[in-house]
Amino acid sequence: MCLRLSTVARRVVDAAWLGAVLATSGCRSCRDEHPYVPYAIEPSSPGPEAFADAAASVKTPVSRPDAGPDPFAGRPAVEAEPGSQSFAIDGVTLPAPPGLVIRQVLMGDADAGAEKTAFAIAGRAQGDDPSEVVFYRGRGADGTLSIATIVPAPAQLAADAGCVPETRLVGVGKRSVLAELGVVCSPLPPGAPPRPTRYVAVIDAAATAKVRFALMLTDPQGAAALSVDAVVADRDGDGRDDLALRFTLEGGDAPLEPGPQVSLVSAWLDRSAGLSRDAEATEASFRSLAEWAATHAARAKDAPEVPRYVAQARALWRATCAESGSPRVAVVAGSGPIKCGVPRALEDLGLAEVRALASLHDPLRAALALARAERPPASRTPSRAADALKWISQQAPVAAARLMRAAAAVPVPDLGREPSWGPLAFEPSGKLLVRTRAGVVRLDPDLGDEAAAGVADWKPSVTSPDGAMLWTAVDDPCDGLPLRATFGVAGDHHDVPLPVQAPLGSRCDGGRASLVPAWPVAWGSSGLEAIVDGDLVLISPDMTRASLIGGFLNQQPPALGAPRSPDGKAYVVASEVGFLVQGEGGARLLRAAELDGTYAEQHHCVVSSDTTHVACVRAGAAWVGTWDAPGASR
Repeated sequence: MCLRLSTVARRVVDAAWLGAVLATSGCRSCRDEHPYVPYAIEPSSPGPEAFADAAASVKTPVSRPDAGPDPFAGRPAVEAEPGSQSFAIDGVTLPAPPGLVIRQVLMGDADAGAEKTAFAIAGRAQGDDPSEVVFYRGRGADGTLSIATIVPAPAQLAADAGCVPETRLVGVGKRSVLAELGVVCSPLPPGAPPRPTRYVAVIDAAATAKVRFALMLTDPQGAAALSVDAVVADRDGDGRDDLALRFTLEGGDAPLEPGPQVSLVSAWLDRSAGLSRDAEATEASFRSLAEWAATHAARAKDAPEVPRYVAQARALWRATCAESGSPRVAVVAGSGPIKCGVPRALEDLGLAEVRALASLHDPLRAALALARAERPPASRTPSRAADALKWISQQAPVAAARLMRAAAAVPVPDLGREPSWGPLAFEPSGKLLVRTRAGVVRLDPDLGDEAAAGVADWKPSVTSPDGAMLWTAVDDPCDGLPLRATFGVAGDHHDVPLPVQAPLGSRCDGGRASLVPAWPVAWGSSGLEAIVDGDLVLISPDMTRASLIGGFLNQQPPALGAPRSPDGKAYVVASEVGFLVQGEGGARLLRAAELDGTYAEQHHCVVSSDTTHVACVRAGAAWVGTWDAPGASR
């Protein structure tokens, strides 16, 4: 009869176990190396008591030398020599299946008096297939173990000529292994949808081998490396082995900057009806990531690390969580999709980025970051927005509007999918121009007079200085890759990958590409400046590359409808907490009681050269506000 832990004791084991796995959530390389070495007996997988020892040193998700043993380390397999048709180990011989060769071998844990078992990964000698997992048991008179079960790679991993297998075999429990079958192939043609490249399965050994849990993973070209580790152990003391997976994301290629190592844990309890998801493990992982970011964001010396860390944590959410709409991880056996349900942690991560940028005296980028920090699927907490207002206002003092005026002139609607220059523009005199269907109207912000301006209309389309290229869209390709800007060139189109990750959310349900709002700022000899999902981006004049910039370049002359002043020295962006105006004299946060609660809905904002007037469009109507000059007393 199994002895069950008391409720209190089970909670202690769970807390220790969870602490241990979080302690190691950022401390491993993305691939284990397996040189050919003689066979050596490895210790069994750690039990709950080892997890408890490791939990005592948990403070952050970053690796630490004193964090204790890694519950996910497992027992490594032994590499076979190339072309091995059989493998002798621990007094027995493992034959390869007909036509295949053995690549890796892992003996089962030796119980006294129990028959020997083993797992192996085998594949074709030419090495262009994803291989298969072989389970052995039943020793013959000649010392040969019999093949009991073969677990083939899924058909989706069928390899093309020239592909190279990439496999891994690790003992993750007393009678369980993690097997990874994959292929590395030549890059797909441009525009081709990514396809699954790896099959990861946790397999239990009994009379036959049984797949307990399995995933298919997709690795888009240039994406950060995503690794999976497992541990199988009885975490709740009910006599049944439970499962935990650790997903680790690290690095990445251009156009994104490589990101740091971040991890999350997903766990399941083994019940008579099957695996039961333990959401607390994933929630705790993201809370740990958010706490690390928040702690470092408040310190100026650590703040530079935070934006990239937050971006990588968001990328981990996109890669693993079903709510992202296009995760790189697909569960194919043992459970349903991995749903993370961490809106508060996503909000905390976003607000940590805001605070870090404020700590770096960058209120413009902090205001832009705030626009995405509390956007679904992140939660939105009014008290946290108030905190963000305090952080930003320390770098950009708040100014209240002296006068607000609605324009009678109705601005021309947006183009739709295409980025566009807005329908508002200030003149050097401080008067506001409104582009309407009937022509351009001039509005006096102070007196309220409106009349036909008698000036030429300006085109909303965003074209290069020579008129040869038209900016048509920013797309999320929904394939795990960065956003891309699309340009029309001589009747064709040209895509430029952007150093901006796809926004959080489920707009990619079904894998269809979706549009991302983007606002042009300037297009001159230095290239195209734009705001894309809260990031400042510069696309090179030859349209071959794009990079993030820390501030605007002040290219001249300013375009009508750009979020710039007529003299090109001041900029305005709408944020969740007001209008951030950046000029030569510094930054200010402009607010108006009449607009509270609607700042994030404002778009196509413009600012006068003296920064005393700002105008925006909301719900098809235009308005203009008046503020005191910087430094003026009221």
